[in-house]
Amino acid sequence: MRDIIRLFADRESRDELGVGQIRDALGDALFPGTSTLHTRARYLLFIPWIFQKASGRPNPSSDADRMERKLINAIRDSDDYAGLLGLQAGANLKTLPSSIYWSMLRRFRILRDPALTAQNVLTLDGRAVGGDDIDEGSGGRFRAWSTTMPGAPNGFPDAVPGGFMLSREEAGWLRDRILDEVPGTLLAHFTVNRPAPDSPAPWADAAALSVTGESRALLDHAHSFSAVMHGAQLLYNLLLAEQYEQGGFQSESGRSDRYRSEVDRWAETLPAIVDVATWDLDDLLRRVDIVRGAPIHPRSARFVRDWRDLLRRIPTSDVADHPETREFIAARERQNKGPQARLGNPRRLQTWGGGSGAGALVFRWPNVRGILNDIHDGLDRVPEADVA
Repeated sequence: MRDIIRLFADRESRDELGVGQIRDALGDALFPGTSTLHTRARYLLFIPWIFQKASGRPNPSSDADRMERKLINAIRDSDDYAGLLGLQAGANLKTLPSSIYWSMLRRFRILRDPALTAQNVLTLDGRAVGGDDIDEGSGGRFRAWSTTMPGAPNGFPDAVPGGFMLSREEAGWLRDRILDEVPGTLLAHFTVNRPAPDSPAPWADAAALSVTGESRALLDHAHSFSAVMHGAQLLYNLLLAEQYEQGGFQSESGRSDRYRSEVDRWAETLPAIVDVATWDLDDLLRRVDIVRGAPIHPRSARFVRDWRDLLRRIPTSDVADHPETREFIAARERQNKGPQARLGNPRRLQTWGGGSGAGALVFRWPNVRGILNDIHDGLDRVPEADVA
């Protein structure tokens, strides 16, 4: 459970000012199927392999559970275990990887019928079927998983020497699943154009320079939205830091100077990223509604519009100390968090950890970049047959 809490506590998952619906919709549009809980690409094979082994046994649910827990120790003993869910908890992990990755398996049609639950798969996979239920490559049996999926390596799941390292065949297959299921997306673009291992944001990666069409429009909007809202995030943390220090709390002292410097740096760089006078925010919000299949909350849309309008009237260099921007952010926290708001609440301020959603939005990029580089590392790997 500690592993899951740690992932949820990531700065990208925090939503102190209530823009999560827009953030998540942009993340879904750019990188469909992903989330901040997804860490490594090979989980998309580990889980189907375990379920295939467990299906048809007398107690498939308990066997699948046991094998998932055994896999944790096998990967921990391997050459590549970074991103392992359960690294600390081991076999005592409460939320297993299959629960976390099921949505991703559905999205990329690794699970052939997205409506199937884990229990459905364990009960039905491999059963003999007839008539119209027979599919090519199924061998006359119901196949819950893609019939083109590479097979599990020898000894799995008791031993996984390579850990999360994909073979060339596995990487090529996962790349093709993404290209087939989410063509034209930024995610698909990066499966063909390798991202850098340390790029801080998708728009900052050299491979993004060649993005065109709808993906380019979405990426530009995401960059603009991140830049504009980062000022609100930093100002919020500056207000917290000031009140924290004024309240006599000591463990996070000195933060106000840091956040003031960061607001000043944001004010200097924003005009080079986006012209708030011409940025078509309405177009962004329309795209977000389409991705979500429902309108975002009116308060969220109003907050973003009102903040944009403030930046049109007030020079960015004045944002840190302008009474109107300060009251605007304080009011938004009260509206978004109610009695859990920290500003003006010494009891809540006392537990402040020095940062509350202060990082610029990058739409899951660290996780997505890691999964993409897993795939590209596998594609670059020499096939075992060639090594032999």
